[in-house]
Amino acid sequence: MSDKPPPAERARIIVGRPLPFSVFGAEGQLLLAEGTVVESDYTRLMLLRNGVYRDAAELPRDAQQNCLAAASDDQTPLLALRKDYGAASVGRRFALSIAAGDAGESHTAWVIGVHNGSILLTAPRQPNGSLLGVKVGQAWICRAFQMTSAFRFRSAVLKVVFEPFPQVLIEAPQHVERRTIRSRPRAAVFVPVTLEAPEPTAGIMVDLSVSGGRLALAEGVEFKRGHALRIAMKLELIDSSFELSLTAKVVAVFGASDGRHPRMHFYGIRFEAPSELERLVLHGYVSGQLAMELNSLWQLLSAAVPVNIETAAGTGPQNQ
Repeated sequence: MSDKPPPAERARIIVGRPLPFSVFGAEGQLLLAEGTVVESDYTRLMLLRNGVYRDAAELPRDAQQNCLAAASDDQTPLLALRKDYGAASVGRRFALSIAAGDAGESHTAWVIGVHNGSILLTAPRQPNGSLLGVKVGQAWICRAFQMTSAFRFRSAVLKVVFEPFPQVLIEAPQHVERRTIRSRPRAAVFVPVTLEAPEPTAGIMVDLSVSGGRLALAEGVEFKRGHALRIAMKLELIDSSFELSLTAKVVAVFGASDGRHPRMHFYGIRFEAPSELERLVLHGYVSGQLAMELNSLWQLLSAAVPVNIETAAGTGPQNQ
């Protein structure tokens, strides 16, 4: 088996036409899925240079196992979410939503860092895992949430790199729209929880504050706004474990709001009258998470010239 697709198959990779087969990287990662249109000469060149295998059946054994594991995770929504959100939590990365326009489809990229007035991101991917077509000079609308504020700004792609992994460099914004949407800081977390009633149900808190958070549950378990819950979770704080059992209420139903995980449903919840100890533990845990999230992205966005500042603290379910 040759490392690169044979010449006959390379000739079938044509700009403007759907890819007749899936192209994978050397480690088994999907570069572009079968049926996806090859949008540019740059994309074709990337596939010819970096594409190694054209079919999952031809992948090395360890790569096949990775693909099978991913497929298995896809069959179990909670496991898929654990793999995706858990990896992001460990890496302390920050999500940036990008779109070609206000009405365009949005995709998630992860902030790697900020350097010399530019932002380095992981290359955005399609829902099927293949790379999104990105061109140098392409204009993006970017959205991010940090601490208590939502940010929106325009940027342009400066550079696209595929080694050692696909990444995109975009220009730093000169003007940023900033909107305060929460009165209390909320940290992105990955905390397994158990809903204690009516039957024990596993879930994941994907963000958390002293007053509430966002809860992810697998499809088949549905709640309406106003539903009362009791949530058990274990938080690690100062080398100690604190087991909390919190009364909560559903204040927002977001549904399957993450396109990468259509079988997971998300809910906004508010804690009901937590004790002083519970509040202190939550405050300590959230503060610790936020301390680890201090990063150059926040400093860069905060230093940019603000436009259309709108304060909405105290309104809407997200503030709960």
